Amino acid sequence: MTNMRLTDQQTGYVSEIFCSIQGEGVYVGERQVFLRTAGCATTCRWCDTVWSKERTDVCVVHGRETRELTNPVTAVEALDETLTLVRAGAPVKTVSITGGEPLEQPAFVADIARRLKDHGLRVYLETNGLEVGGLGSMGSHVDVVAMDIKLPSATGKDHWDVHRDFLGALPGVEVFVKLVVEPITPFDEIEKAVRLIAGAGRDIPLVLQPESSAYLEGTRGARGRSALLEMIERAQRFGLEHVSDVRVIPQCHRLLNVR
Repeated sequence: MTNMRLTDQQTGYVSEIFCSIQGEGVYVGERQVFLRTAGCATTCRWCDTVWSKERTDVCVVHGRETRELTNPVTAVEALDETLTLVRAGAPVKTVSITGGEPLEQPAFVADIARRLKDHGLRVYLETNGLEVGGLGSMGSHVDVVAMDIKLPSATGKDHWDVHRDFLGALPGVEVFVKLVVEPITPFDEIEKAVRLIAGAGRDIPLVLQPESSAYLEGTRGARGRSALLEMIERAQRFGLEHVSDVRVIPQCHRLLNVR
């Protein structure tokens, strides 16, 4: 992995910046400022942030008033807007860099993360776990990595080797893995994901996330919801045979209807 040189001129594409609660994973409920990068090459059938997949001309800042910045923005511009929301939403100790896929813009994201750390903030990186090369620039600028495992049934592609490499390349930071489960998820994929995590470290927490449209909106009907809950229970039981911490956590921001 090659370390990229960071300068004051790093620029990148951001979809939006806002303050809310963390709705997913082991830090669910924590108040954070979110910097959502724009652009993601992976196609997930259940993606709930489709608008952030493309690099658009504007970044929307949701503060006391909604404002727009022109993309690409500099790391300093993104930092200033983020710090403004940190102060306005105080007390906030953590900034979540999410997407899109942040590590598709590694130098830009690393520059922002470094500056956030310089301001005493905790940096929480949400990633699809596919951009192994992007990790090289992050160094010690990230505190927590929330990594997805993208199942073949959800993306149409096999990412097992890349996910294994990603977990092996993480630079000694706190990490947990999130796995979105649908009623139709093949159980052998869940088994493979659990074994992959266990191979990287039995103490890596696994979060099983019920797919929200089936769980909350009943898009597959009552039978689909029941099948999903049965699948989740079975997955948790299997997971706990291989890793020490397996939690079932839905998308709580969807439950509360907040950004």
